Amino acid sequence: MKVTAKMIAEELGISTATVDRVLNHRKGVSEKTIHKVKQKAKELGYQPNRAAKFLSTQKIVNIAFILPVFPDYFWNELEMEIKEAASLYADFGFQTDVHRVHTIPQNDELEYMDKLIDQGNYQAIVIAPHDAKPTEEVINKAMDKNIPVFTINTDVPDSQRIAYVGSDYYDAGYLAGELIYLFQKDVSNMVLIRERENTYQMQQKEKGFIQFFKEKNIENKVHIIKYDKSAYIEKEQIGELLHNHKELFNQSEAVYVAGGILDELQKYWFFSTRTHIIIGHDINQTIYHALNKGVITATICQDPMAQAAITLKKLTNYFLDENVSELDDHIVKLEIVTRANAKYFLKHTTND
Repeated sequence: MKVTAKMIAEELGISTATVDRVLNHRKGVSEKTIHKVKQKAKELGYQPNRAAKFLSTQKIVNIAFILPVFPDYFWNELEMEIKEAASLYADFGFQTDVHRVHTIPQNDELEYMDKLIDQGNYQAIVIAPHDAKPTEEVINKAMDKNIPVFTINTDVPDSQRIAYVGSDYYDAGYLAGELIYLFQKDVSNMVLIRERENTYQMQQKEKGFIQFFKEKNIENKVHIIKYDKSAYIEKEQIGELLHNHKELFNQSEAVYVAGGILDELQKYWFFSTRTHIIIGHDINQTIYHALNKGVITATICQDPMAQAAITLKKLTNYFLDENVSELDDHIVKLEIVTRANAKYFLKHTTND
């Protein structure tokens, strides 16, 4: 049976209006009465009606999405999907703003989110964090101020965030290893290209990739090449990276691109004297054409449409469903894209 303010009032022998003031944090009640009401509410198992409370105090739920700028081909697509999904909830009073914040050459996300919290214009924040550990404090600050925070695409698992929607990056790295194995079982030398910054995402992808071959008891050598994240802006660095490791690439049979430079990397791949298995992440027109030409073997996509739609669904449930006390994370499926099915993963494709 649902516990109401009236039931608490009858138990304590006080007015329903007084109980309502306490439960909604309004002034005009003594500390002694506040303590009594809170104790009785806890004893009876009272759960606040989020929908009634929220809709009675304001007409619009303002939601801020904080997304990085680079690599732009992925974040542009996720922003588009968020805006399309948000339009379905606009008539119910949910107003969504997408903020693109630079994480290169320095991470401005933390300061930006901190300002949004202090300004108090948003009732919820969704962030795609550049890295997990540094973001914990600002997420916890928002939660302490009763601003619910959700993470999208990349998680901050040790924070107080409500829920995460996105990929399992350990599984993503593991799958990349499995794909290489399926394409060529006798690979003895591989190259893993990743960001130099040791973010949570990079750590998990590398761990998953290496673990696959350990579990298969396959003896091979994984050469790890790291690039500075400034390469997302100064793209000539990618050409220099490949040139500087030309001999290593020519000695290897497979390449796993764990970072977001797959589209740029394929532009400089003309130097290779052998055919490689190349596995990476996500897709845009450039990657699509590289798949069709056989330069890239396969890419692993993470369903940005689902990430946007599911995150917004969880947000609306949080505010409007009085029976929701906690929300589960949602790990989106990893999708393997090859030349045969690549056309289905772009909203606009060309035949050239």
